[in-house]
Amino acid sequence: MVAGAYFPPPVRVVSIPKKTGGERVLGVPTVSDRIAQMVVKQMIEPDLEPLFLPDSYGYRPMKSALDAVGVTRQRCWKYDWVLEFDIKGLFDNLPHDLFHRNPILSSNARCVIALDEKPF
Repeated sequence: MVAGAYFPPPVRVVSIPKKTGGERVLGVPTVSDRIAQMVVKQMIEPDLEPLFLPDSYGYRPMKSALDAVGVTRQRCWKYDWVLEFDIKGLFDNLPHDLFHRNPILSSNARCVIALDEKPF
């Protein structure tokens, strides 16, 4: 990847019918692309995992949606109020230069960020 020899192949497009009508189009990555994704995950996860807050459950090792539901249930009995919000497009609007300037990130994580910005 770093040498520029890997080019992701096109994803397989699959249409799934919606209950309300219409279709939802999904892109299914190829096996080679899934392997590349796993290599990147294994490279950066040890450096990035300690930076996450304990209440972050999405796509985390040893955490699940059921864990989040369990904690939520406990807190519902503990407090009299609930706050719900949704930040639409948050990651689309984060300035990428913040990641480059972060001194906590290892060289592995910086390398992956640089690969992400490389035009294919």
